[in-house]
Amino acid sequence: MERLRSYQRSIFFTSLIFTIIIFSFGLLLTYFLDYARISSVLGSIQQNELNAEAYFLEERFADLFNSDKCSSMNERIYDIKKEMVKVAQDLSNYGSKSLFKKNDFDYLKRRYFLLELRFYGLVNNLNEKCGYSYVPILFFYKIDDDVSIRQGYVLDDLNQVEEYKSKIVTLSFDKDYMDEPSLELLLLKFNITDAPTIVIDNKIKREGIMYTGEINASIIKLLRNVEVDRFADSINFSYVLDSSGIDVKDYENNLRSLLSENISDFARGDIYLILGRLSNNKSVICSSLGHYFNYTPSSLEEEALVSETVASVGCGANRKAFLLKASSIWSNLSNDFRSELDRSLAFGNSFNFKFEDYPLRQSIVEKNNISQLIIGSSFFRLTSFDILVSQADRVSRDWLSYQLFSSPFSDKLLTVFSERLFLDDSELLPEIGWHEGARIKELKGVGLSHLIASGTVVRKLGDKWFAPNEDGVFMFDVPFDKVFYPTTRFLSEDLAVVVDTHGVNMLVEQAVRYNATVVVGCCDNIGKIKAVQYLSDKGIRSVCFTDKYLPLVLGSNISALGSPPIRLFGDSAVLGNQPIVIGSDEQIIVEDIEDAFLVPSYYDTPARYFRILQNITSLNVAYFKISGMDQMSNIVGYARNNNVHIIAARVYNSDDYSNLKNWLSTDINNRAVLFHSAAYPFGYKLLKEFPLQVSFDDVNPVFV
Repeated sequence: MERLRSYQRSIFFTSLIFTIIIFSFGLLLTYFLDYARISSVLGSIQQNELNAEAYFLEERFADLFNSDKCSSMNERIYDIKKEMVKVAQDLSNYGSKSLFKKNDFDYLKRRYFLLELRFYGLVNNLNEKCGYSYVPILFFYKIDDDVSIRQGYVLDDLNQVEEYKSKIVTLSFDKDYMDEPSLELLLLKFNITDAPTIVIDNKIKREGIMYTGEINASIIKLLRNVEVDRFADSINFSYVLDSSGIDVKDYENNLRSLLSENISDFARGDIYLILGRLSNNKSVICSSLGHYFNYTPSSLEEEALVSETVASVGCGANRKAFLLKASSIWSNLSNDFRSELDRSLAFGNSFNFKFEDYPLRQSIVEKNNISQLIIGSSFFRLTSFDILVSQADRVSRDWLSYQLFSSPFSDKLLTVFSERLFLDDSELLPEIGWHEGARIKELKGVGLSHLIASGTVVRKLGDKWFAPNEDGVFMFDVPFDKVFYPTTRFLSEDLAVVVDTHGVNMLVEQAVRYNATVVVGCCDNIGKIKAVQYLSDKGIRSVCFTDKYLPLVLGSNISALGSPPIRLFGDSAVLGNQPIVIGSDEQIIVEDIEDAFLVPSYYDTPARYFRILQNITSLNVAYFKISGMDQMSNIVGYARNNNVHIIAARVYNSDDYSNLKNWLSTDINNRAVLFHSAAYPFGYKLLKEFPLQVSFDDVNPVFV
């Protein structure tokens, strides 16, 4: 019996020892697990704090070196957000399981709350400085409260929505945690008295549970209930399409197809901007911003243009921040006028806009008793030392024919434009090419530098728009249809930034700043001719392949060529220098138009030239008015029937070309002066094929 009791005592003590050992092991394991958990959470917190420090450091360096701090700040915010989620999960999972490290977890909890408060400040700072639309959601909960737990699950689900991962930031706070005074200040700020309570974007407060649909609706409203392209509301962006006879819906469908192609983010942004404007869909307009944000500018000037673009579109972007960023860039580029303008807009200050009337000089002197008139002896020689500045429209882009593949500063030139939409290859002649793009491409063969002027600021005075000179004095009037291009950015109702520049009048500021030696742009408007005269006074030459109004400076000894031929001689290109001689007693048949509604007004350029020429000297001129296209045969027929050997005309298509070519081929004495022709393949062909018989719009003819 005693042996049995001894055995039982032995078993009891043995079991007790094993129990104590196992229990001690469990306690020790729990202690080490707590230690490991503490280390894990602490590591996450320290990583988060490191990211926050990096955020401030990057911001300071960006300010110091004038770099793009907004993109780096945004990336850092996203990194911190991911770390915050991990810390919250670790605290939630480990804190309730701790036996030995309750105080340590309370310490980490306080550090986490401080981290959240700091992150909350970073998000508000980023929104304020860079215009990013992060929506902060503050969630005040109660521990072990079923409703708070359900609300937490709802917010977890919302954070998993792909669209919101870069749009919302959720921060959770224990309402009853009293160990951190800063949290008490936050509770007072939003008057938090119960849990759960949600505060969305510092504006919308809701006590009690708030389900996904209601939160989602609030976020969407906040993201969309912002000013969108507000200064462009009164602009008719379909004007050019309507004037060109292009159906707006068809245009939208064709333009939308570009989005599936490999194009730049700048172009994508412009496409969404155009589509949104044409359809009056603000959501589509706002879709442009993401692409502008993603675009990597190739130069500081392009970066300034992107910033001005974002400021004009709005959609929640911080107008002030982006205008100040653009202002800083313009200052670095020594464009003080543009810098001061953007800064004034940013702070809502008035700006002293300067306008100056800039008339064309009347320097035509009457010539009496001349025996001969020589047209076409003027010329420019261009080499690799020249700097050519051009417009963007019909050079690097052509929005009208769905050719929006890049930013306007692209060096990839287009050579066929809207004509490709309605002409077949027999009329199109793509191997020769059209307009300024094709001609500049040929000129670049000599190795000259080509720069595109984009982002010209224009200002409205009365019912007219004007572009500035290099000092910010607005003096060159701009046709409203060019301002109404759907890619134009409006910074106010009477101030716009023209991206797809069109005309010499939009090139002046850049031409002077770039030290241009020659500009190439459209000259079919009086304001453009004023710019030609202004640049000539600055020693900068102008080439007007489209030269409708260039005759206005005829005889003024200006440095400009109208619709000249081009010839390459090794390392140089000669424009012009294709003279013909006209005797004072010879009759000249000059093309004119009966009605601009029946035939393009460009066909009246020859008559503009010779009417002004007749004010200088008496010439035997007969004006032949056409009433429609394809009437060159009538002009040639009149010349044959009346033994006339000189025709002044425009050559646009194969009909113009073939009839005039046949007439030139029949007699070496037959001569032609072409106007508004070198921009088109058939006119360019005729200038090339008859160098001894065909001349161009020479505004400095020679009188003998």
